[in-house]
This record gives sequence, C-alpha cells and structure tokens, in this order.
Amino acid sequence: MKPRYRINFVSKINTTKNKIIMKTMLLCLLLSMSFAFISEKTGWIEVDWKIIFIPALLVLQIIIISTALKNRYKKE
Repeated sequence: MKPRYRINFVSKINTTKNKIIMKTMLLCLLLSMSFAFISEKTGWIEVDWKIIFIPALLVLQIIIISTALKNRYKKE
C-alpha cells in the first residue's frame, strides 16, 4: 500500500538558503580549527579541543535569531 502523502525531505533541506548556512558553518569551523591547530603548534595558546565547535554553533545561533527576527517583522 502506497502512502497518500510523500514528504520529500531532501528538497526541503537542499535549498539555496540552507546551502549558504551550511557553507558558513563549515567555513567558521574550518577557521576555528586551523587557528587552534596553529596556536597549539606555536605554543601561543593552550587549546582545549572540546570547545572547538563553539564558534560554529554561535554562527548558527546568530543566523537562526536573525532569520526569526526578519520573518517576524517582515512587511506583507
């Protein structure tokens, strides 16, 4: 028996806005990891590798909050 409604999650995830958000998060993660790696090798900063994902999470929170505010005050 076929389901009545077919939900296509890939088409909902694979939008232009989501691609930009994912690229931004990956870039932020790459930059923070490279900064931490270079700082660790040069001995400039002692890096706790457990908190290396915090900058990418902060970028995601900023994007979510700004999108929510923009949608709330959008002129119709």
